[in-house]
Amino acid sequence: MRAAGISAAAAAATARSTVRRFPSAAWYTLRCLGTGLGALVAVVLLCAVLVLWLVGAGVPLLPRALQLLRHYAEFHRRMVGRRLGREVRTPYRDHRPSPRDPAVRKDLLWLLAHGTAGTALCAGSLTLCSHAVNWLTAPLWWRLLPRERDAIILLDVDSWPVAATAAVGGVGYALVALAAVPPLADLHARASRRLLVARRRDSLAQRVHELTLSRSGALDAHAAELRRIERDLHDGAQADLVAVSLRLGMIRRALAHRPEHVAELVDSTQLVAEQALASLRALVRGIHPPVLADRGLTEAVRSLAAHCAVPTRTDLDGSAGPPPRAPAAAEAAAYFVVAEALTNVARHSGARSALVRLRITADAIAIRVEDDGGGGAVEGAGSGLPGLRRRVAAFDGTTDLSSPPGGPTVLEVDIPCGS
Repeated sequence: MRAAGISAAAAAATARSTVRRFPSAAWYTLRCLGTGLGALVAVVLLCAVLVLWLVGAGVPLLPRALQLLRHYAEFHRRMVGRRLGREVRTPYRDHRPSPRDPAVRKDLLWLLAHGTAGTALCAGSLTLCSHAVNWLTAPLWWRLLPRERDAIILLDVDSWPVAATAAVGGVGYALVALAAVPPLADLHARASRRLLVARRRDSLAQRVHELTLSRSGALDAHAAELRRIERDLHDGAQADLVAVSLRLGMIRRALAHRPEHVAELVDSTQLVAEQALASLRALVRGIHPPVLADRGLTEAVRSLAAHCAVPTRTDLDGSAGPPPRAPAAAEAAAYFVVAEALTNVARHSGARSALVRLRITADAIAIRVEDDGGGGAVEGAGSGLPGLRRRVAAFDGTTDLSSPPGGPTVLEVDIPCGS
């Protein structure tokens, strides 16, 4: 019974998430259909410009055409970024576009793919929606339109029973559209992102620049951690130890003048000392949780999920045997990533459930935290994500956040830990 109740609750949450995501997905698909049709026209015009360029007449036209293509691709990058909840950028070599630039070649490939396969995908998605509306309103059209023109999709509506049958079929079309349009929109957005981002080979100077930035981020994270430790010591254990020192002085004076109060003072001093000890233990756990050394990363993450305010499922290595142990520093970074992510889920997402997926290999720790909340997570809005990103960058790792409006929010982190 409990399993059935959990399954029903999960199905209801999935249905709510699907309905919530449908409007933005349909709007994205409609806009992409328009840009896809425009891409088809642009492909034809670019072919004409290339032909003129080959014969010499289109030499001044090609740079302008490629510049317009870049603006068109940048517009679509922003649209895809809003859909995926992440920034989509690509490194161009120069302000003046050239066919030798890998980013420009990727733009050309995207234009062709978006104008053909992308347009077909968007048209198919919107066809489902139009069929749903057409069939659902069959009784209305049958009453308003003349009898000789009342063909509704595959049915000739000539009576109320046939109109009602068409409306029932429209409900089926609507359910299919609700279930299919958001995933198809996400598929289109992810495919567009892959086509719109050019991976430039890292030169030595670029690599040095990236390592310099990651080193700077690591130093900033280290300084922030030291400030946190200093603040916690000052506000917690240090204040309690000062109180213990004052009470010991009071006990010394009481022994000489009011010995009947000594027992009470000893009890209060012991209580404050225990508070100081608890503060120190909490501080030590914040620096490097002992659970990592005692039970390993998988058990530590399982403990975090169990204590999260939002019901959290785990998909962890270790079901078929213990996974390999990563270096202690990498394990600590992974632990704090999961802790920060689950804290954000509990505080900001409004989610009903979450999932933590952890994979540990000899080369890396891969983390994926997702929830079914409302999405729209923004870095720098008190979420702790910039600090998390700096912590991961210190290991030359990657952090990828996807949080489109309506959800879901997915955080993917990869921390290298090979030698």
